[in-house]
Amino acid sequence: MNTDELIFAEESDDLKEIDKTRPWVVAIVDDDEHVHDVTRLALKNFTFDGRPLEFLKATSGKEGYDLFAERSDIAVCLLDVVMETDHAGLELAVKIREELNNGFVRIVLRTGQPGQAPEEDVIAKYDINDYKEKTELTRTKLHTVIYACLRSYRDIVALDQNRQGLERVIEATGHVFNEEFVEKFAQGVLQQVTSILQMEEDAFYGKAEGLAAHEDDDVTRIVAGVGSYESIVGSDVLSVLPESFKEALENQSSEFVTHHAGDNFMCAIRGKSGQQNILFLRGLRERTRLEKDLIEIYSRNVLVAFENLYLRTQVEETQREMLFLLGEAVENRSKETGFHLKRVSEYSYLLAKELGIDELMARRIREASPLHDLGKIGIPDNILHKPGKLNAEEWEIMQGHVDIGYEMLKKSNKPVMRTAAKIARDHHERWDGKGYPSGLSKNEISIEGRIVAVADVFDALVNKRCYKEPWSTDDAVGYVKKNSGSQFDPAVVQAMENKLDDILKILKDYSDHNQAKTQSVI
Repeated sequence: MNTDELIFAEESDDLKEIDKTRPWVVAIVDDDEHVHDVTRLALKNFTFDGRPLEFLKATSGKEGYDLFAERSDIAVCLLDVVMETDHAGLELAVKIREELNNGFVRIVLRTGQPGQAPEEDVIAKYDINDYKEKTELTRTKLHTVIYACLRSYRDIVALDQNRQGLERVIEATGHVFNEEFVEKFAQGVLQQVTSILQMEEDAFYGKAEGLAAHEDDDVTRIVAGVGSYESIVGSDVLSVLPESFKEALENQSSEFVTHHAGDNFMCAIRGKSGQQNILFLRGLRERTRLEKDLIEIYSRNVLVAFENLYLRTQVEETQREMLFLLGEAVENRSKETGFHLKRVSEYSYLLAKELGIDELMARRIREASPLHDLGKIGIPDNILHKPGKLNAEEWEIMQGHVDIGYEMLKKSNKPVMRTAAKIARDHHERWDGKGYPSGLSKNEISIEGRIVAVADVFDALVNKRCYKEPWSTDDAVGYVKKNSGSQFDPAVVQAMENKLDDILKILKDYSDHNQAKTQSVI
């Protein structure tokens, strides 16, 4: 007697007891109830990679189609050829591949009537993985077929996950590369890490947090942080890294190093300048080698980008500092406070953001606003420092500072300088068209000029000048509101009212009194 032959028996519930991990899903599509029973019995204790099987049942081609339309996780389909029609199984195989676009499931055709569909024709015409007569499927051969199908399915899914993962890395890297600022860059990195690891719908990684650090003057400092690291920007990164990660850095022997420990991950790279850049992430729960590989590929890419962004940021900060120094030189010649520039700069940024202007443009307005009175460098001292009211001729000369500043700045093709040129030209224009130098009105005036007009006038009113005593903040705010729609853009005035508490805080934090105290200490 052949012990490999199948014996019909009632199905046991033992499978439920060992189904402690996510099972491989096997669909049996056959109109013979006995085939269902014997197949389930033969594969009762079958496991592959430590995972058991879960069986789905369909007794017709239509039921089988509905099954595949509902489930996308079926690994193997044992499919009868002849059911409600002589070719129902073949038709279902075509629909699975073409209509449902399922190229993952391994399809094994089984037939008890081989004459209905000759093996050679079926294998040539249909995208199936095996073709068996039911009489030849003994227990051992059935196990062999399932092993082969599951190995194939596992590898196909792994390849597809690699493809998806690499696509996610490319997409995530693209998102991060669009960031203009170091802080946003670090936040974007963490957001994209989760999307890269989200390989399955039921995956959960919690809330990751982390930091980006850059070496400068032999100290690697945190330059951006998310989560608990946000409050320690500027600290030495070695003061917060776990011990094993410090050791990994100390023992770094190559340009690029990664280190995993628990739910922590670190990537460090030495750039072309020899300075070290570090990305440290906490709260990641990795489960596969693929996920680790994807994170390492992604981290290598973003750290190179981070170095370039940081170096660019340093150049921009140097540029911004030079703009302030130049603006302060003009203000000092005017015998006005250098803090006036800082206040106007911060007011302008607040107003721009409140008006819905994007971050990049708002920062550009903040950086350019210190040059709003650059043209005063060409105004004679006797007019610039006159304590009393200017006569008509003097006033005409004073108005010329707008054109002087604009002509000096407009020659640059740098975005900040071009913004500064607009501000220098437009910040004395009026909403009603009665300003100077061109008598522009309403939206003819650049938004940059309209914003700085409000910020500059308000700050001039509440601070002492050679020609006036300071006004109270209430009086200054009242003046701006009174002239909304005539001198000032009503939308900018409304933005000022909305952000008044923040503006008054800036006025306090950067008061001339504080500057005087600072200078006396120095």
